[in-house]
Amino acid sequence: MIKIPLSDNQRKDMETIYWNWMSRYHLRNFLQVIENDTELKKVIVKDKDDTALSLKKFLLADDKELEQIKSAIDARGTKLQKETEHYLWARYKNYRDSQAPKVVRILGVIACPYCNQNHINAGYDKDGKFKYWGELDHFYNKSVYPELAVCLYNLIPACGVCNLLKTSRRAEIANPYDQAARSGIRFGTEFDEKFDLDYLQGKSRNFHIVIDEDGLNDKDKREIELFDLKNRHRDLKRNVQEIIIKSKAYDRIYEQVLKEGFEMSDGEIRSYIFGYGENHSDRVLSKFNMDIMNEFRNK
Repeated sequence: MIKIPLSDNQRKDMETIYWNWMSRYHLRNFLQVIENDTELKKVIVKDKDDTALSLKKFLLADDKELEQIKSAIDARGTKLQKETEHYLWARYKNYRDSQAPKVVRILGVIACPYCNQNHINAGYDKDGKFKYWGELDHFYNKSVYPELAVCLYNLIPACGVCNLLKTSRRAEIANPYDQAARSGIRFGTEFDEKFDLDYLQGKSRNFHIVIDEDGLNDKDKREIELFDLKNRHRDLKRNVQEIIIKSKAYDRIYEQVLKEGFEMSDGEIRSYIFGYGENHSDRVLSKFNMDIMNEFRNK
């Protein structure tokens, strides 16, 4: 999982867009739905709290709060009315069509946070309007947890492959909006001949792309299996060869020349030469490139 970086300003802008949309077009009907479905009201409203304020807090719950809400729903074991489910799914579709492009533009997410391998297709159309052609994954499946179908931080920009895999199989993994999450997944190489000089010079494909088993936690292991990360990266040998050659050709002396001659920062140099940066969500294969570069820099 690639964390989606989220500054205070980005969070504020996202939530402002979301709540303006909700309060302007749907709040009155949403409040009526809550009053008509006692099970939904139990999930959203606590004791005698104001329903509208409770709804806002619920819809803008962060990843930790969503986890607690999900656990409460599991413990309660109740089910919403079918009319309520249909209403929530319809609100999600409306959000997907009208507001998701605005939120994705604020986030600046270009690469899928689950695999970091595929673009999620966001950009400007011929009329200059920003469009989002990617998919939104419900971190907690909307068929299982319809209560969370339109919660802002339950909606993850993702590629079609990962969305399909995650929908078809359930596994407890880290939420990309969890700013404290740290992935232990590290890509590397194993080669048949440890002293194969052609391999070490990037001239041979006599090696395998692997994931380092050390340092993996349970969520990492479930993520690797869920998104089939081993198989989906095993054919990137050409990418590895290019990084091996660059790691030899662009030594630290040359990097210093670039830094001084073009007034580039260390981060800009890494992005320019090796194709990765600190924010992996804005470049496809950024995490993979960084892991391979680190491996061969150390060699």
